[in-house]
Amino acid sequence: MQQAPSNSTQMRTAAIVTIVVIIGLLLLGRFVTGLMDNNTTTTDTTTTTTDNNGTVQTFPQNNTTSSNNTLNTSNLGPVVVAQGVDRDNCAVDATSTFDNTDPIYVVLEDSVLPQGTTMFARLYENDRALEDTRELTAEQAYDNTCVSFVFEPTSSAEVWDAGNYEVEFFVNGNSYQSTSFQIR
Repeated sequence: MQQAPSNSTQMRTAAIVTIVVIIGLLLLGRFVTGLMDNNTTTTDTTTTTTDNNGTVQTFPQNNTTSSNNTLNTSNLGPVVVAQGVDRDNCAVDATSTFDNTDPIYVVLEDSVLPQGTTMFARLYENDRALEDTRELTAEQAYDNTCVSFVFEPTSSAEVWDAGNYEVEFFVNGNSYQSTSFQIR
């Protein structure tokens, strides 16, 4: 006469199978997450822009898409607004007040930028977003560098509206720092 397996043997087998399945799922999850963290896609493109004077400029860009868009602010300098920039893109005549016909230069000063760092600036008037600059990508690592963007009155409105403005600087898709200024 054969004896049927006991309940305790079936429960033990079920517990072992459950533990093996859970361990397998955990390992699979770590493997998939590791692949996603290391997934980087690079495409080489060029961006052509035309400024308000009709000047056409072509900028090479290395568009790197990565899931690692963390922001290390310890190597980034201050963001300032200025009436101009020097030949190294550093601020000249930093100010917080502009005339209604002035271009507004936004400058990230004295920064260390690893290769692949992306940056752009966003202009606000009375907390309303007006315009984003095009995004720049550091094609190599830079030490002690300045990055500048310029906002100018549009060709349809040759002057800025008087009022309070703010510009926000973004690094790797994250808001880094903003500064306020006034147009009179």
